[in-house]
Amino acid sequence: MDFIKVDDPGIGKRLRRDGVVLIDGLLDPEEVAETRAQMLRYQHEVLPGVPRAHYEFHEDGVLRNMTEMQRYDPWFRKFGTRERFTKLFRGAVEWEPTLFYLETFPKRSGCRPLRMHQELFATPMEPAQYLHLWIALDDVTNDNSGMVFYRGSHKLGLAPHVYHSDQLPAVEDELLERLAPYRIEPDFPAGSAALFDGCTIHGSKANVTDGMRLSLVVAVRGVDTVISGDDDIFSSVISRFFREELGIEKCSVDDTLAELGGDETVVRRVLGRIERDYDVRLPEEEFGTSASPRMLANRLIELTGWDSLNSATA
Repeated sequence: MDFIKVDDPGIGKRLRRDGVVLIDGLLDPEEVAETRAQMLRYQHEVLPGVPRAHYEFHEDGVLRNMTEMQRYDPWFRKFGTRERFTKLFRGAVEWEPTLFYLETFPKRSGCRPLRMHQELFATPMEPAQYLHLWIALDDVTNDNSGMVFYRGSHKLGLAPHVYHSDQLPAVEDELLERLAPYRIEPDFPAGSAALFDGCTIHGSKANVTDGMRLSLVVAVRGVDTVISGDDDIFSSVISRFFREELGIEKCSVDDTLAELGGDETVVRRVLGRIERDYDVRLPEEEFGTSASPRMLANRLIELTGWDSLNSATA
């Protein structure tokens, strides 16, 4: 696939046809340098005050990700609503876009590939109006966690996914084998970008170089889309805490720890994870083994006052 300019009038047509558009020179070298500097500032100055749910470090202290960056810093909120980006989104789709989130997943030396997936599988919404603008902040090649896309895969709708031991979903290998002729692995000069549909199957390769590879994602959704509310989102997260702390494969949002074989020790571990990830302490005396993911989620929502974990805020 060829790279095209950000103001190319054919972007919408290409996006509808291929599900992904490669954009040349979205940011100039000075803007790339400024964005990298702002990401470093955010990590050192802003991140210490961000809830644990919105960042993660590797065990050795290297940054793994920073999410929902527009929530906590005006520079990134303004970055995500740049006129250049807004014009790009509006020219690509027939619906009115609104900022959804900004996030970054730095790819450290030696990192594993990211399995092939669709964004809409992890974050379903109605109608399915969801775009990612992935921006390279380094020269990205196959060797330093290069990006992989399957052209036209957005036309399949939601593809079958399977969950792996790390709890991350990935598109079934059998389908990927059938789609192999449509797989592309473009190199991205720093400042270039990929605009792709929420149903486009994509992932990344391993980083076999000695350096870190940086990128930034600006995601938008339709202004009238409906996404999962707090109850669904938090209940799902806490259900995962239950599964991991109990070593079980299944847990519904209404299952209690007692029903699942848990005791007060497990309660404390689950509450500890909630406090670590969301910076909210749920009083242990309120909850025993009768606690369920939904019960804990409702209390968490009450204490945080967040209207939606997944919505952008002004």
